[in-house]
Amino acid sequence: MKIEMHVHTSEGSPCAEVDAEHIVKAYSEAGYDGLVITNHFDNDLLKEFGRTDDERIERYLLGYRRAKAVEEKYEIKVMLGVEIRLEPNAEDFLIYGIDEMFLFENPNLCFMSQAEIYELCHLYGAVFYQAHPFREPFVPRNPEFLDGVEYNQRPNSGNNNGLLEEWLKDYPYLKLVSGSDCHSLKQVGFGGIEIQQAIRDIKELAAIMKREQVRLIKWERLWN
Repeated sequence: MKIEMHVHTSEGSPCAEVDAEHIVKAYSEAGYDGLVITNHFDNDLLKEFGRTDDERIERYLLGYRRAKAVEEKYEIKVMLGVEIRLEPNAEDFLIYGIDEMFLFENPNLCFMSQAEIYELCHLYGAVFYQAHPFREPFVPRNPEFLDGVEYNQRPNSGNNNGLLEEWLKDYPYLKLVSGSDCHSLKQVGFGGIEIQQAIRDIKELAAIMKREQVRLIKWERLWN
């Protein structure tokens, strides 16, 4: 299976240009078998999504749910992920392996420490990666509380993946994931992973990521 691991929709991430159905259609046409919707989950954005925790989570899930509703139409598996920012820092992290109930039960994830959210994810069988750790002004965070890091493939984004590869030499136990960090149709299909077996859901994918290094889809271009 060819799976995109980092996608945004305009319903959930104001910085995204494409709505859920059109991004699903685009990835289907690009030959992907699955994609993970990873809309931004940060305190400033969530405050705009409603007055109560339940209202905010419902609004946050809109992009994923709209994408999920058309997966059969476009014959591509749509899964839920999260790109979260932990207060008060600027860095972003990717969570794979949780479900909607996890978010309703833990609406204040942004205020957890890296260690706390790492342990919580593991209790749920999820994995916790740092997104684009060398994209300025971001810096890599404590590797002790990471399952891995992202080899971000968004074009012209200053990801400095060469620096990431050097840094990883000191942390060989960390795994890698590749994602396009897609916000527009021009950014479709620059990253992702490939796995041999078919999966039913994001929990099965997280289990694979826990036990092995998945094959990365990588584009060797100057923008990385």
